[in-house]
Amino acid sequence: MTRTFFKYIFKMQLKSMTFVGISVFCLILLFDFAEMARKYPISNFSETWFAIKLALLRSPSTFCEVLHYVYFITATFSLWNLCASQQLTILKSTGQSPRQILRPFISFAMFMSAIWLFVFHPLGLFTQQRYDQLANHSSITKANNDIWIDYTKKNQVIFIKNITKDTISDLYIFNTKDRSKLFAQHAKANKNKWILNNVTTINDGKTTYSKNQVINYNLLSPELLSILSASPRHQNIYNLCKVYSIEKNNGVSLKLYELTFHNLLANGMSFILFALIAAIICFPINRYKTKTNIAIKVIFASIMLRFCNNMFESLAYSGIVPVWLACWATVLILLCISIAILIWKEA
Repeated sequence: MTRTFFKYIFKMQLKSMTFVGISVFCLILLFDFAEMARKYPISNFSETWFAIKLALLRSPSTFCEVLHYVYFITATFSLWNLCASQQLTILKSTGQSPRQILRPFISFAMFMSAIWLFVFHPLGLFTQQRYDQLANHSSITKANNDIWIDYTKKNQVIFIKNITKDTISDLYIFNTKDRSKLFAQHAKANKNKWILNNVTTINDGKTTYSKNQVINYNLLSPELLSILSASPRHQNIYNLCKVYSIEKNNGVSLKLYELTFHNLLANGMSFILFALIAAIICFPINRYKTKTNIAIKVIFASIMLRFCNNMFESLAYSGIVPVWLACWATVLILLCISIAILIWKEA
């Protein structure tokens, strides 16, 4: 495949993706503005501008959630246009295989995956945070609630009711080996030490109370507590990588954060998956397909993928399947099926 054709396909997808992406973003912005206008009065210019500002801050996070589906539409109809205009037939007559024709589509999918994972998603989370602060007329960070931490190396299970930066409210530490329990009404991390207030300890059926207690604990550092003070769905890939590395190094299990981390990576891989599914929908190239036929297949594939993801996430939450398997199963299975079908069609 010539470099000229590669650049042509890449630029064509970039233009289509830009046009479709801007159109979808404007549509999301319009719906968000309508919702803001319903929630807040817009009787004058300042109130109207406030509603517009809220809509502008909220729309990027919604747009990030549907961007891979936007790419699916773009890739499918780009391939369909090449098929309908007989360009792919001409390329195949010159000896180019469907696998070679797909290379620029896969390359663009990898490019979009990296941009979404490291730029668009963190930007969407940032604007969502700004929206929450502005909508609540407060810059106070909300506390993260109900956090379970399995610390297998020390045979401990930790439950934290609330985390706000480096401050903990209602700390429970259960030892699964000697069945001892510790409850602290408040706790604060200071380097490798925890300062506990109003502590209750139960060991061998004996209950002891203390007003203040200091324990050496290097599991939850102030940096990690600051990250955990926000829910996993409000974390970008950089913070989730930190939490994941701490999990693996210290033998800790934070299921929700691990699930979100793998979901982000799987969603990034879904760009490549959608490029392959688009090829299955449009190939073989000698068959003419209508726009209605293509649209029905795109909608059906999107719904099926979403349903499978939700099903595996439910299994992961309940502990039936491992977290990594729940996040990657759908993507990996469909990738293998898509590659097998394309090889079979090419043969």
